[in-house]
Amino acid sequence: MGLRSFCCILPGRVRDQSPKFANGGGLDERISAAMANAYRASSTAEINRDHLERVEGHINFVRRTPYERAPEAFLPGYDLPPMVSYEVTIHNARPIVNELSLEREGFTLVQHKISCANERNPETMYDRYLEEMAPLIKNYFNASWVVPRRGSVVVRSAGGSSVPGVREPARWAHIDYAPIAAPMLAAIENQLQGIQARTYSRLMIIQTWHALSPPPQDFPLAFCDGTSVHDTDLIAIDYTFRDVTFKLCVAHFNPAQRWYYFPEMTADEFILFSCYDSEGHCSSRAAHSAFDNRRAYPNAKPRDSIEARFFVYYV
Repeated sequence: MGLRSFCCILPGRVRDQSPKFANGGGLDERISAAMANAYRASSTAEINRDHLERVEGHINFVRRTPYERAPEAFLPGYDLPPMVSYEVTIHNARPIVNELSLEREGFTLVQHKISCANERNPETMYDRYLEEMAPLIKNYFNASWVVPRRGSVVVRSAGGSSVPGVREPARWAHIDYAPIAAPMLAAIENQLQGIQARTYSRLMIIQTWHALSPPPQDFPLAFCDGTSVHDTDLIAIDYTFRDVTFKLCVAHFNPAQRWYYFPEMTADEFILFSCYDSEGHCSSRAAHSAFDNRRAYPNAKPRDSIEARFFVYYV
């Protein structure tokens, strides 16, 4: 099927700028939710994020200047700018999971067990995973409709795999899509799936990450708090994945960045994180990277995981 013009799906007039997540509703509901949030914040005020349990892990960043004093990092198989490696403090986010917000930090943890965790055929797993997660994402965000990006479901294995299409964990700080690329990729995906063009007021790209291997994992996924990422920490580059070239963002190191992870992920939970949000006040900078955590868990199991991307729309 040939691709039609990218401009077939255009943002409509924004009528309601308020978040439309599943816990939204009328005024009374919003007031109740605000009171509950205020109570929760006060009840957890004693949690100082600087005092959370922490580990040290190496994360690779794009070199900021030619004179940056940091060890060079070599990532075979990736066409990336010159990289450097930093040892980063990564805090345990589990004690603050109720405080995390996709609109602020850019990531959170959700309780849900997928039914395809033991599927051994990758293609079958891809289809079953999307069929299960797309309606869950729609319900979670109370969205108008959700379109999964079918070509971006990825199974990764840190232990090496001979199965075609299974990739190693990505050990470099990045955001999967640059803001300039997001609406274009959404339009292309709609055309590829034969979905009729519709106007929308808001578009988000939401990602999911499930651990398939038992805990603890040797190469867990770390996330950078979106509020600690400066504009100058990110640059957009051309990147090719499965024969599609688009722009993604890679990150420079900044000592002000705050990194978190969820240790010992189980099959009953998954990480939900934001890649793009057309509403400018929301954080869409959930930079992330795998890191080697075998110093903290010497007997950790090789990580197997599945991840996917979803275009989330509101009328």
